[in-house]
Amino acid sequence: MAKKQRFEIEARLVEYSDTLVNTVLELPTAVVKQLPVGRVRVEGHINTVPFNLGIQYKKTGARYLSISKVLCKAAKIKPGDKVKVSFQLVDADKLDLPEEMEAVLAQDEAGAKLWNKLTVGLQRSLVHYINSTKNVDLRVERALYLINKVKSGAYKSRMK
Repeated sequence: MAKKQRFEIEARLVEYSDTLVNTVLELPTAVVKQLPVGRVRVEGHINTVPFNLGIQYKKTGARYLSISKVLCKAAKIKPGDKVKVSFQLVDADKLDLPEEMEAVLAQDEAGAKLWNKLTVGLQRSLVHYINSTKNVDLRVERALYLINKVKSGAYKSRMK
């Protein structure tokens, strides 16, 4: 089995005013040249805090990682700070489902079939919504809510 290529960089966090998440880590050109074309997901650490992110693109050709407020807080960083980042490429279609969603899908065959037709990007967004709370009861409630929303056709335009 081939060893996954690991990237390690030091860079300053930058503020973008034209993106939804305004704290970013711009990737150096030397790293960008080594990345595959198309959708790219990476997992790694910023300082010592783990992350799993997609590499974003600007129209100028720049590629960057969006660093959320939650990640900034966990890593105790802010725009202008110099950070150490290490990461490796991961399968862009791999998605770790929370136990609550796995249980819902196991009990709802129709819902599971429709869930599997959703784009991976949408699935990832919905999983993030479930995972954004630590309360188990609320996670179950959110998983049920989302699968019912999928079955109602709310995401029909975002199916493969």
